[in-house]
Amino acid sequence: MTPNSGSYIPGTPGGQPMTPGTGGLDVMSPVIGADNEGPWFMPDILVNVHKSGDETLGVIQEVLQDGSCRVGLGSHGDGDTVIVMPSEMEIVPPRKSDKIKIMGGSLRGVTGKLIGVDGTDGIVRIDDSLDIKILDLVILSQIALVKMPKEKAKKCVCYDYY
Repeated sequence: MTPNSGSYIPGTPGGQPMTPGTGGLDVMSPVIGADNEGPWFMPDILVNVHKSGDETLGVIQEVLQDGSCRVGLGSHGDGDTVIVMPSEMEIVPPRKSDKIKIMGGSLRGVTGKLIGVDGTDGIVRIDDSLDIKILDLVILSQIALVKMPKEKAKKCVCYDYY
């Protein structure tokens, strides 16, 4: 049949309900889709956890298959570990001079430093390339500072260079 035929009914070839070009993946997956999709939760970022009526800081340690996250409580993530649903946490917005991780778009997962804020945009110096990027603050998250255990700190050797 041709599109000019009176009995032609448009439909998906083969009756498979999926978007062409996705290879069968969910179109909302962070792997595919528009560059401005996100933000997506990622390990090592600082979050506010709202669970059982309490609010506390935590660090995402792992994103699980069902979308929930394993979170270490405390600003360094060194407290109790809990499983938290996305609806029970929010990203701690970065401030100027904070170490950040980009959570959406084509630079998803890249780290840098927030060197300035202009309205709703963040001015970021990318770690690997030292490029300067202007990005929406919504896709930026503060990276949690890792606390070094005392036993490792005693073994550190520091050098001063002049």
